[in-house]
Amino acid sequence: MKRTKLHYTPPGNGYPEWNNNPEIFQINRLDAHAFTLSYDSLEQVLDGDLTASSSYLSLNGTWKFAWAKNPEQRIKEFYQDDYAALGWADMPVPSHWQLQGYDYPQYTNVNYPWKKDEPDLKPPFAPTGYNPVGSYVRNFTVPENWNGQPVFLSFQGVESAFYVWINGELVGYSEDTYTPADFDITPYLREGENRLAVEVYRWCDASWLEDQDFICIPRRKHV
Repeated sequence: MKRTKLHYTPPGNGYPEWNNNPEIFQINRLDAHAFTLSYDSLEQVLDGDLTASSSYLSLNGTWKFAWAKNPEQRIKEFYQDDYAALGWADMPVPSHWQLQGYDYPQYTNVNYPWKKDEPDLKPPFAPTGYNPVGSYVRNFTVPENWNGQPVFLSFQGVESAFYVWINGELVGYSEDTYTPADFDITPYLREGENRLAVEVYRWCDASWLEDQDFICIPRRKHV
C-alpha cells in the first residue's frame, strides 16, 4: 500500500484547530488500537522490555526547547527543516516544563485553571492571553534494518494539544491529553538524519472536558 502525505486544509472558521473548533480533535492521527510490537525472540516477548525490540526506537531523552507565554508569542517557523534552534534550552522528555523552570505547576479541584487570567472565557474558546506553548525539536536516525518498513510515531501522552512535523512537513495534529497519539510517518522520512518538531499547547478547546482533580503525568515517545 502506497502511503501518502497529508494535504492540509486550515479550518474554515478562521480559528486554529486548538481554539473554537471542538469538532476537530485530530488530523491524520491513526485510529485508536490495541498496542502491539514485534519482538526478535520468544525470550524478548517473555521479558517484556520494549527497548529490546529491533522494531522500537525510543525518543526519550534531551530535546531542544523554547517556551512562549501564549500562542501569539510562539516561534512560528521553528518547524522548518533549516531552522537553527540556536540558544534553545535542553529539555528532558518526558517531563513537565512546569518543573523545569518554565510556567508554573497548578492543581485545581473543580475550577478551570485559566479562570484567574480569563474569567469571562466560555466554551468552545481556549485561553489565548495566558496559554503557554512549548516548541520541541530533536533529530533522529531510522535504523538501517527498517528500510522499506512502515514507521509509526507514538506519543503516549501530551497535554493538551500538539502539532507534529517531520523534516519541515506537517504530519498531523492531536488533542486528548492522556490518550496515546500515533502517526504514520513513513512518507516523510529520508535516509540518514530526520528532524522532528512538536508544538504543544497547554490548553485547547478540549480542555473544557479535562477537569476535576487532575494530576499531570507525562509519558514516553517512540517510533
